[in-house]
Amino acid sequence: MKSQKTNVSVLLVCLLALPAILAFSLHPSGKYNLDFFTTHNQFYLCDSAFTGTTGDTTFWNTDAQNARLGTTEDIIGIKIASYGHVRAELNVLNTADPEKDFSKYDHVVEGSVKLSSGIMEVLNFPDTKIILKAIVTPARYRIRIYSYAVKNVNPDEDEGTDHYKITLWPGEGRERKVLKAYRAD
Repeated sequence: MKSQKTNVSVLLVCLLALPAILAFSLHPSGKYNLDFFTTHNQFYLCDSAFTGTTGDTTFWNTDAQNARLGTTEDIIGIKIASYGHVRAELNVLNTADPEKDFSKYDHVVEGSVKLSSGIMEVLNFPDTKIILKAIVTPARYRIRIYSYAVKNVNPDEDEGTDHYKITLWPGEGRERKVLKAYRAD
């Protein structure tokens, strides 16, 4: 009898928690602070089961270098100003990023990534250590990277003043688009 009461209690708790779990799994959002080390002025955001490759000449071609964003179907490379220290804020949104005033940023670029598995990862370079693993709704996402405080950063030094704000939301479109270009003085 005690076992049946326990089972009923567990079932009741699960049923009460189900709406919250479903709401999260259907529309997960969140804010993540990133503070880690990478190398070669880059890190990656990708699907946990990515098949794209970052090693060919199309990933970090001249356009990608200038845009500060390398892309494939399911992995993107984010170019940073300092050689290795990444300080960023990552926001997973449910709707398109509404920010239109880019005056406080040095560079703003938008792209696309497909997160089919429902698990997004942030990886350092070159050893692809998982820095962040987060659940997202499987979909194609638009991603926008805001770069600021990149002026006077030595790209060969680990530390710099550079910071990044990254927003990600479900949305179509595959093209890379520079919304504000950084111009070194």
